[in-house]
Amino acid sequence: MGETFASPGERIKMLRQHKHLTQEQLGELAGLNPNYIGQLERGQRTPSIQTIHALAEALQVDPGFLLLSPEKSDATYNHLMAIVALATPEQVALITKIAETVVSSGYRVGNESGRAASEIGEVNEGQYKGVEDEASRG
Repeated sequence: MGETFASPGERIKMLRQHKHLTQEQLGELAGLNPNYIGQLERGQRTPSIQTIHALAEALQVDPGFLLLSPEKSDATYNHLMAIVALATPEQVALITKIAETVVSSGYRVGNESGRAASEIGEVNEGQYKGVEDEASRG
């Protein structure tokens, strides 16, 4: 999943395909014409807020994921949001715990000297084992 899904249409298509739905099936679930779904996916039409909500409900994702602005987010953020949108509730809980642990630990990819935090021993390899165990119990 190295792609970046910058537009709502691209995100709709990616989610629809991941859920093994045809445009007709998604249209039925969302109460929309399948031709309109295709136009949205190709970027030929811009969805209304009501359409975004109907599609988000049909695709079982947060409407905010479909509305991410490519101008206001980068590829890494879009990729993370796509992963989270496709995850099960249990996987989202685990992703959340891992993210909380990384952020609260102060881990940085690089520092002033240009060395990665892992190179200077700020991260130990067994750090996330308990997080996975805790998320699977939750």
